[in-house]
Formats: sequence, C-alpha cells, structure tokens
Amino acid sequence: MLLQEKKTVEDGKVITQTIYDVEPTFEQNAALRTNAPVMVGSKGQALMLAASVPMEHVLALKNMGYDLLSPDRDEMRRALVFLQSEQGKFMTTDKKVFTTRHQRWA
Repeated sequence: MLLQEKKTVEDGKVITQTIYDVEPTFEQNAALRTNAPVMVGSKGQALMLAASVPMEHVLALKNMGYDLLSPDRDEMRRALVFLQSEQGKFMTTDKKVFTTRHQRWA
C-alpha cells in the first residue's frame, strides 16, 4: 500500500522516493501460510501460489539488483531465491519452492 511518494530533480535527473506499507501483504501471506496451500488453475493444472509481492516491492528489489520481471530465466530465479531466503514474509507457503539450479529435462 502506497503511503507517500516524493519527486525531486537533481542535476537534471528526476529522483522518486516512495514509502509504502507492506504489513497488509505480510498479514495476508501469514494467513495463507497457516491454511492449506493455495491451489489455482483449471482443467487438471494445479499450480501453487508461492509468493505475493506488491509492485512497490518489485521496484525496490530491482533497485537492490534483483529483477523479478526479467525475461532472463536465470535472473528471475536468482531474484526468487533471494526473496525466498532473505524476505520470507512475502512467501505464501513454508515450502522451499524456488531452487538455485535449473531443471533440465532430457
């Protein structure tokens, strides 16, 4: 939830400072963790909701060097592993669902 956004101009660059509250997301994810895993999908495709991350935090992660929306699968995996290991409150399950290795099928 966005609380405050401040924009300033320094040396011809626009700098945006965003302050947001992630407590509602943490509370929702904690409730999902205590219940059974959230399964989504239809027609026999059961997918588990693993994390819930607000867009403001996706941008904060990108500023930290972790791009969740990267088209590069390895970079996205690196960001998800960081989220799982260092910022576990964004996870909706207690399981370790993201791995550092890429599964290759023969």
